[in-house]
Amino acid sequence: MQVVKLLVSLIFLQVLVACSESDDSELIHLVLHSKNECELIFKAENFSVVENFCDTEQRPILIKVDDRQIRSDWIDEKTSRFLFQEGCASTDECFYEMSMSGDGVRGRFSYRINMTEGEYRFEVGASGQPKVLSKSSKDIAS
Repeated sequence: MQVVKLLVSLIFLQVLVACSESDDSELIHLVLHSKNECELIFKAENFSVVENFCDTEQRPILIKVDDRQIRSDWIDEKTSRFLFQEGCASTDECFYEMSMSGDGVRGRFSYRINMTEGEYRFEVGASGQPKVLSKSSKDIAS
């Protein structure tokens, strides 16, 4: 009977741990790598995101994962343009965290720009259709 109780306890513990693990643990951290007159470029080892503000005839977001590319419409154009205009408080305070999700990507963008901080969570399908899942923003005290 003790063996059965121990076995049930171990199974319960494994299920509890598996259910409490966050999908965010799989996310790759992409930092602001560079900015020029037209682009913001975020990079990590196998990921990159290029936001293009000059060539608006095409889809302005290019996501590269390994050897795959996804072109997307703006995920959150207002935040991207604000970042492009005002810049981050520091380069490590504006970043993407992303991972593969089926044929597309999922992730979040976190920022601290001037006296504002926030984030949004999103998905971009293989067809390039973005979807904002949640969004938050607040002013911070000086």
